[in-house]
Amino acid sequence: MEPVTMIGIFSVGTPERQDDMIAAIDTTGAVMRDQPGFRGAAVYASTDGTRVVNVSHWNSTEDLLAARENPAGLEPARRMFEIAMPDPIQCVLRSEYLSPSAPASDS
Repeated sequence: MEPVTMIGIFSVGTPERQDDMIAAIDTTGAVMRDQPGFRGAAVYASTDGTRVVNVSHWNSTEDLLAARENPAGLEPARRMFEIAMPDPIQCVLRSEYLSPSAPASDS
């Protein structure tokens, strides 16, 4: 099994909706972080207040798919999708460039 990263880009339109999306992602993340195969996640907010990027890392595609079917995570995820639908991209790491002083990734 190969680790995967899910990147969801949400176009939310306004800073207020950006805040709402971040809160919804945080609620969903509280459920997802306890799922088997979850490695970590980060949420980025665009400086213009119009987009949110959710990046989550999983041990495998199978773990990601199983977590997405967890009933406990479906309700908070619905709130995210009420605000905006993501443009999702599932990726695998192929290259990484770090500063020599940065800690190495465990990906």
